[in-house]
Amino acid sequence: MNLKTLKKYFLKKQFEKQLKKGFSKKQLTKFKTVGILVNAEEFSEIDAFNSLIDSLEILNKDLKLIIYKEEKKKLPTLEQNKFSSKGFSWNGVLTKPAIIEFLDREYDLFIGYYSKKNIYLDYIASASKAHLKVGLEGADRRIFDIFFKIKIKDYTLFEQELAKYITIFQDKKATV
Repeated sequence: MNLKTLKKYFLKKQFEKQLKKGFSKKQLTKFKTVGILVNAEEFSEIDAFNSLIDSLEILNKDLKLIIYKEEKKKLPTLEQNKFSSKGFSWNGVLTKPAIIEFLDREYDLFIGYYSKKNIYLDYIASASKAHLKVGLEGADRRIFDIFFKIKIKDYTLFEQELAKYITIFQDKKATV
């Protein structure tokens, strides 16, 4: 058994434990804080998420974005919000401080913008403290409250549909 397999084994155990733990839901009147997890291997237009600030009527500082991308070469990067499988130790413990800080925050809305199953993305999504989790079809259904059946490349449609649902939640003062 090599280290990569061992890392995935331990991470899968932590993921399952995280799913059982869950996070308390509350009545949402206004979505103020948003956390986004993006798989850059599927969707590379990261700047598209800047328009989400206007659509959801939130402040720029209240949108936190982290990006998953596997790098073939070990090159130093200045991007604090980027991680890969190398951000986890051999026993599946997250070691990247920026991602740990991301997970320590509480969000009104969490968006998992990926459509392929990936244990690293699934773990981060399940460990995030969010009152409403939104994902795309293809991701693990146990993590998210709402799924959009939209192709990952069609970000504009995703943003329009998300804004529509958020408006409904806020008008109805729904409990999630």
